[in-house]
Amino acid sequence: MITQILVVDKHGLSAQDIDKLLNVLNNGSECEFDPKLIVRKLRNTRRLEKKHDRLKDSCVVLSKQLQKYQDIVPLTEDIAALGIGVDELIALKAAINQAIKLYNLPPLAATLRLIEDITLYNKIGGLNRELQKLPLRKLAITEACALQAQALVTAAKIQNQSV
Repeated sequence: MITQILVVDKHGLSAQDIDKLLNVLNNGSECEFDPKLIVRKLRNTRRLEKKHDRLKDSCVVLSKQLQKYQDIVPLTEDIAALGIGVDELIALKAAINQAIKLYNLPPLAATLRLIEDITLYNKIGGLNRELQKLPLRKLAITEACALQAQALVTAAKIQNQSV
């Protein structure tokens, strides 16, 4: 009897609960239900209730995490839609970290400085391409001017001969 009381206490049941359980099992037997099956289903129900409680707790935790990142999720979807993957984001993070160290700036300012540096680099690249084209343009202008000068000299000679 003492071991039964210990088992009852271990599961958080009272003697009254055991009476109810025995009553259910007896009534089930009278209705030709297998008492072992009833106990198994009750145990399974209890296990499912515990699992349900754990899942509810997990949902609460995940919901709080989602609220924490609510502003970031749409931006992440935009980034993914642009085809930017993890490798590109890692490279960008490394560049920002390098700008933080190089310019001794906070992350946002370093990011803006990095964008400014990229813009400047692209402008310089464009200017370099223009510089590379200049000798060819100068040659074309020089050739055109030489032909024009030659035509003017010829026109002047013809004009002098007719006078």
